[in-house]
Amino acid sequence: MRDNKLKRSQAIVDEFMRLIATGELVEAAALPTEPELCERFGVGRGTAREAIQALAAKGLVTVRHGSGTVVAPRWRHHQLDPDYLRVKGHGQDLAEFVVEAREALEPMIAPLAAKRATDEDLARLRQLVEELANVGEGDPEVHARVDIAFHATLAAASGNPVLTAMHDLITQLGLRYRRSSVQVPGAVERAVMWHRHILEAIEARDPGAAADAMRMHLRQVRSEIEHIPERLLARSVDGAEGEDA
Repeated sequence: MRDNKLKRSQAIVDEFMRLIATGELVEAAALPTEPELCERFGVGRGTAREAIQALAAKGLVTVRHGSGTVVAPRWRHHQLDPDYLRVKGHGQDLAEFVVEAREALEPMIAPLAAKRATDEDLARLRQLVEELANVGEGDPEVHARVDIAFHATLAAASGNPVLTAMHDLITQLGLRYRRSSVQVPGAVERAVMWHRHILEAIEARDPGAAADAMRMHLRQVRSEIEHIPERLLARSVDGAEGEDA
């Protein structure tokens, strides 16, 4: 019963997210009232209210108590929300966009980490590389989680909070592809190898080697995303794999 309610609520969210993202509903345009949403979508008031709250959480609408719900200014929209990008028609290209962003950002993070990583950072990175090696190919979800933790630790070790925040945002965008990409044959073995190379450069306090190792690792990531089987890529685009992928 709860699942059906969530699906009906998501249908409302998707419809108005599409209208807002495509500009059919412009800033300050009024959304239907709760009773109007109930009639239009055949749902109860609780479901309609959940949908409005979800749209507000994405920065798409402003709820004005007593005067209704209106489209929020564009600068407030969470334009990098994967669902927002999907309804704008960027879903199929999102993996490519994420890799491009990582290629721009992470080769800047790695050399900073080589210069600034603490002993605690290095110990954590070593632990994560060993965990990555021990996971193997048997559990893509765990592999993805450890991989994310390695790169997040590296970003934090850069000592630059702006780069760290940007990295976290890009990571959120790429969650749906991470689990799929490690199912490409040989991907896990190659990932472990390049994570070891990155770690060795960080330990050696060699910024140039760290940047180079990161670039090579991201070339590997790009290649593997290009080889994700179509059935897995389609599931990633429509969100069937879930947000913790």
